[in-house]
Amino acid sequence: MKVLLAYPPTRKSVPSILPREVESSRGAFPPLGLLYLAAQVKAMPGVEVMVRDADNQGLNSDELAQEAEEQQVALVGITILSFHLLDALDLAEKIKQRSAQTKIIVGGPHAHIFPKETLGLGVFDYLALGEGEDSFKNFVMKLQAGETDPRVDGVLAANGVENPDRLACHIEELDRLELPARELLPVGKYFSVLSPNRPATTAISSRGCPYRCIFCDRPHLGKKFRARSAENVVAEMERCQELGIREVIFYDDNFTTGRERVLRIAELIIERRLRLPWDIRARVGDLKPDDYRLLKKSGLVRIHFGVESGDPDILETIKKGITIDEARAAFASAHKAGIETLAYFMIGLPGENEATLSRTVELARELKPDYVHFSLLMLFPGTPIYRMALERGIVKKDVWQEFAENPSPDFTAPIWEENLKRPELEKALAHAYRNFYLRPGYLFSRLARTKNWHSFKNQARMGFSILGLKK
Repeated sequence: MKVLLAYPPTRKSVPSILPREVESSRGAFPPLGLLYLAAQVKAMPGVEVMVRDADNQGLNSDELAQEAEEQQVALVGITILSFHLLDALDLAEKIKQRSAQTKIIVGGPHAHIFPKETLGLGVFDYLALGEGEDSFKNFVMKLQAGETDPRVDGVLAANGVENPDRLACHIEELDRLELPARELLPVGKYFSVLSPNRPATTAISSRGCPYRCIFCDRPHLGKKFRARSAENVVAEMERCQELGIREVIFYDDNFTTGRERVLRIAELIIERRLRLPWDIRARVGDLKPDDYRLLKKSGLVRIHFGVESGDPDILETIKKGITIDEARAAFASAHKAGIETLAYFMIGLPGENEATLSRTVELARELKPDYVHFSLLMLFPGTPIYRMALERGIVKKDVWQEFAENPSPDFTAPIWEENLKRPELEKALAHAYRNFYLRPGYLFSRLARTKNWHSFKNQARMGFSILGLKK
């Protein structure tokens, strides 16, 4: 039995939280969720699994549908982000046109938030809730055993969607999962614009976030923090190095929840003499000043900190749970240890006005990060801030619900338009990027630290993109 897991080509995407000019120059990262699913089933007797990352491999929906037909694929799995719902629909429709007997199962954040609506679109056969590794494996096992309409916990069927209360799967013991099957994709084609090390890959060392930020957009992973052991994490890094990967970028919501585990990972990397640069996303205040030196010694090259705003009142409103002084201390400690930093900020948070925008831009410069990432606050479905926007009339109707039921290429994701409207916020976003990146001192410092041609080319492309932002 052949199984095809596909990340659809993104031709009809809803505009994202980043300016298009910045989005297009970020790099290319593997579809880690699909690689996890593939790893759980690839060793099953009689099962052949293929993974396709359409954009990265230059494939369109017609070519993927043709492959499914020619290879007589029994099951296609598609991951859906809300931004790419139209692309997932297009791919599924073309597969069904060529091979109606092929079953299609979908998963991902959008499918988890809108299960009935997604199955109600009439083209998907099954839907996996939550974390799909166990339920997908059980589903494939039953399909391989000859069941024509498998039913397992955590998977809904289009012909049984009147019972959408089957428990979503949240996996407690992450160490038992097989490591992502990166070898099923061309690892050499993935990279980060921030890194001179190619190829690069992403990894996840934990799932779930215990914090209460009201803009959080990963409800399918839940709020319970679950971490892989340090030994399991370092084993994955060793496997990445064997594949020729030259940097691992950890995409955890917050890698540094559980300080002792973080330090143990660093110690193991040093003990095993692993020579592999790595990159994490962290929360300011989690680490002590001396910790940064150990992390640097182990090969940590970059930390991404979520600061979000330079205004203390806004930080309190969004329940970020950090202070600006903690941000200052974290960036100073990282810089002292010789670790690169990236600061995340949002434009258009509740209470935003011209004064708070100025404080955010000023703080971005004061912290002196090597990179900064500004984005518009987008009101994602399933988040507390979206519910708040509906309750307060910032968003007049449940536009995400309407989009889930009737996807339209004209859809525009909502933002928080209270004191400032969309044109003003978009202008502020462009100004923030230009104000930070186009300073002569910053430009010269980046050029001086650019280590190779790939880095120069990628960062120059991003620079030209920023120049193209509307003033």
